[in-house]
Amino acid sequence: MLALFVTGAGAQTAVVPRLSSQPIAQEVITVTTPDGLQLPAVLTTPATGFNALSPAVVFLPDGPGLSPIRSSDASRFLAEALAGQGYVSLSLETRLTARYAFSRFDESVTDVKAALDALASRGTTSVVLAGTGLGSLQAARYMLETTDARVKAIIMASPSEDLADAWRKQAGEERYWKTVDQASKAVNDGERKLIDLGGGMIFTPSVFLDWYGPTAKTSLTANMASLDKPVLLLAGGNDPRVPKGRLEALKAIAFLSKNVDALMYPGVGRDLSVQHDGIASDVLKWLAGNNLNVPARVQTQIVSATAADGTKLDGVYYRPSTYVDPGKPAFILAHGWASDVMRSTSHWLAQRLAQHGYVVLSMQHRGSGFKGTVSGKMEDVPQDIAAWSAFMGSRGHRNLVGLGHAVGSLWLSDYVGKTKDPRIKAVVYLAPMRDLPKHARLAMGEDRYARTVLEADEAVRDGKGATHLIDAPFPQTVYEEDPRQPMFLSAPGSGFTYYYADAFLSYWGPKSKAMHTQLIKQVGVPILALGGSRDPMMQGAFLIEFAEAAGPKAKYIFYGGPGGAPSSFEGYEARVTDDILAWVTQTLPR
Repeated sequence: MLALFVTGAGAQTAVVPRLSSQPIAQEVITVTTPDGLQLPAVLTTPATGFNALSPAVVFLPDGPGLSPIRSSDASRFLAEALAGQGYVSLSLETRLTARYAFSRFDESVTDVKAALDALASRGTTSVVLAGTGLGSLQAARYMLETTDARVKAIIMASPSEDLADAWRKQAGEERYWKTVDQASKAVNDGERKLIDLGGGMIFTPSVFLDWYGPTAKTSLTANMASLDKPVLLLAGGNDPRVPKGRLEALKAIAFLSKNVDALMYPGVGRDLSVQHDGIASDVLKWLAGNNLNVPARVQTQIVSATAADGTKLDGVYYRPSTYVDPGKPAFILAHGWASDVMRSTSHWLAQRLAQHGYVVLSMQHRGSGFKGTVSGKMEDVPQDIAAWSAFMGSRGHRNLVGLGHAVGSLWLSDYVGKTKDPRIKAVVYLAPMRDLPKHARLAMGEDRYARTVLEADEAVRDGKGATHLIDAPFPQTVYEEDPRQPMFLSAPGSGFTYYYADAFLSYWGPKSKAMHTQLIKQVGVPILALGGSRDPMMQGAFLIEFAEAAGPKAKYIFYGGPGGAPSSFEGYEARVTDDILAWVTQTLPR
């Protein structure tokens, strides 16, 4: 852990020039908490708009009764500076601002979560909590109570005092304990008499004890030990509430964090805005040093194509906002079963690839969505992929990388193996689908499988293939073990089929072509297969079996261990993106 000290800062009256930056936009919005409170907040963004791919900074202002629009609070001046550099910020006025006299301190945890949820509804997945003064304690309490994985780092400006100890020292032992006794008696007797600490700081007896009592949880020092995120501490050297050595003491206590930095500004007091430009520059450097940069903006366009039989198709075309080299490989992405082009892997992976300068088409086909899963047939999908390949060709993309997730990988294998589409130069498989007829036999058992196939055959024979629903139990088999690919899976569960008869036979029937280890042999282009130890479809070392069936042009990456990747690759988004791009760069050199 590195301590950073800033020297040469001017006096409090010094005028520091603003950072050169892009125009910003500010909007007062309302954040509604789960318990029904409506809290005001200031959303500060670049004038170009909200960038959901950017880390968002949630600012918590100083002190009860203080507002995030105060020019001297980091919730205002730092939010504006960061927005000028492309960051999104939300400066929240928690319930402690208006109702501190009646609110337990940790009730603000609900407010902070509501702010993060509001940002998440706009697509934000990465958040930095930034608290000034009392807001720094709120940030620490939030992380201790929630361990919210969306929070990637914490900034503490003018870190809070340990509330009970600070007021005890200010009031003196006699007054402190007299007030504690008074509050305790009032709570026990059910009295409502307010506790007045002076300066407008009044509390109900129970709230006083919650904030300042001998068992209060409002010690920042005590809470620092639980923080395991990067932390930036910053304060003015003349701040009367941040005595000499305070930042170093807090830094030493945060032993779970691998990165705690301290910035001290000599000659600056409580009002950090007098050094606004220097502080903003330092915070920007710190964010960048913790891989919390503002990524390139991504442009999305809703596009359409038409299959050979006239079926209308829609998709989403992702591209960087800057120049795109037409000779660079582009991706055509096929989602998994019951999914669609705007959710799950189809969206997060397309966004990340576009951030790195690549064009991605997330394609919809007649088998998209849950309804398509129930009624779609495997043999209908190739003509849809052909239409999208032609669409990409019309936009100048001649070097395509097919990218299929789960059953999307099966569709791509079928298409590329049949057509030898010259535009598709390589294929990436995320959690490649197994040999479905074989899997159905194992999962259902031979007897139930045979009876289900017979039911489907009879429905097709009677002209009811597209209307007769196969609703048979589909229990999971005991997971197969293979020492070459250790798995870490939960106990097998049971499922069911939800296909019309002809769709069931198309994918799961004994004559189905959904034998992926056979289809992959016909693909003929370099492939990369990705799987994880928490994906039940990878059991029995299937990833290895699949790559071996593909031949010498195949490579696989297995994200193993107890915390390995699930089928969704949740938690592995950045690694998956980096591994795909490293392989594409090596496999399709310019």
